[in-house]
Amino acid sequence: MTRWSRQTFTALGVTQYPPGPYLDRLSHRKVYVTAPGNDNIGQILASMNVSHEPFNGEYDCTILFVNCGTPDRVDPAALAEFVRSGGCLYASDHADALVAQAFPDLFSFGGRVGQAGWVTAAVVDPELEQIIGPTITINFDMGSWTILRRSRGETLLRAVDGPYADQPIMAHVEYELGSVFYTCFHNRAQASEQEKRLLQLLVLKQISVTSRTTVEQVGRSLGISLVAMRQDFQR
Repeated sequence: MTRWSRQTFTALGVTQYPPGPYLDRLSHRKVYVTAPGNDNIGQILASMNVSHEPFNGEYDCTILFVNCGTPDRVDPAALAEFVRSGGCLYASDHADALVAQAFPDLFSFGGRVGQAGWVTAAVVDPELEQIIGPTITINFDMGSWTILRRSRGETLLRAVDGPYADQPIMAHVEYELGSVFYTCFHNRAQASEQEKRLLQLLVLKQISVTSRTTVEQVGRSLGISLVAMRQDFQR
């Protein structure tokens, strides 16, 4: 009998185990990622062994990740149709202009006027709260990040103090057959280990929505131990 050797990615705190029973369902899902700009969500996907391809102007995928400040051209009309037909969009920070064009009624942005500093956020989403805990502190190490005033969906993280109190940091909106995830926070070179794990959890949340499974089931399918992640957040 072959014994599985557990592998731990210390850089991101992900512990891997044998793939779970839902992997076949997830393996048929195509993931596109735009070229890196101010962030690179592709690094987060790679750390989780989530297969993905560069965005090539086509929308024949299940999930499309749009990096903050990507040089790729994403057509707003085509993007809206992609989500309307059942696709899932992830967009971060300076992708706000694209999101506003494609979905003018879903989000209300307050401009790229966010200031550098620490923001304490309440974890509103029940699944994420079970892993992260009730709050998390995020370091916006650079200014000019986009303020999200509100959305027509559910807030995943909400600022609880300072000038951004009660405003969403991460939000999820269902749009006809699809979904849009928007985050003011993104993957940057200086991100802390907890902040990187936070983005991993957001990826798991998106996959769970598109595969109609729970975050825990997705984690098992990808060989990611949520117990280990929970312990890391509680340190």
